[in-house]
Amino acid sequence: MAASPDRELGEARNAIDRGDAEAALKSLDRARKGYGRARDSEGLEHVLDMAALVDASHDRVRIGRENLTYAAKQNLRQESRRRARQLGRDWVDPFPDLQAPTEHTGLVLTRGVKLWIGLGVLAAIAAIVGVVLVSVLVDTGPKTTVTLRLDNNTGRTVTVRACAEGTCPSREVGPGEETETKVDADKLVQVFRLEQSGPDRCLPLRVHDGFLAFGRPDALEASLSQATPCPGTTVLPRPGGSQGSTL
Repeated sequence: MAASPDRELGEARNAIDRGDAEAALKSLDRARKGYGRARDSEGLEHVLDMAALVDASHDRVRIGRENLTYAAKQNLRQESRRRARQLGRDWVDPFPDLQAPTEHTGLVLTRGVKLWIGLGVLAAIAAIVGVVLVSVLVDTGPKTTVTLRLDNNTGRTVTVRACAEGTCPSREVGPGEETETKVDADKLVQVFRLEQSGPDRCLPLRVHDGFLAFGRPDALEASLSQATPCPGTTVLPRPGGSQGSTL
């Protein structure tokens, strides 16, 4: 049987006491996910309190702690919005500073290693950050969707692939054309993969932050030229855009 979030919290406490910061972060993240599924705000607050006790003297641990804190606050944010909707009240963002998640995450290359080793470490850490950012936050209430539109300003035809709920539809988008898809407005990041000659490029769009930052618009848009080598750098989409073809 999977450990309960309370047990994971206890394991994290033990890891902190013996000075094993990385093990503590792993247990805390498992506890966060368990409390998130249970809609346990008090448990999530405990995760935040415990995260503050993790020794972050090393860069890798500091980054992991910041990412864990960011994810836990997003869980609490989601739960507070669900409760406000359930009670028919206006929602007040408990963590307005999370509008810019790049302030809460970071990547560091270890000094003294050769360039190719450093790039490998960077890619591995970026993948871990991506997993944290796309963690599903549970909310069984009514869903609000937003249209994401991509305009192809690259000057060439590009195959764009978007994965959601186990399916990865793709579409060829010609120069100057647009493509669109609907996603849950509460989704943290939607990643689009651009398949082309040479290495693929990725465009991770910060859906939820864009939806809140621009007054809950019906549509958000971005340009394919904003894609970077996979796993990609997160991009805040802009509001509006004209209707395009469906992806």
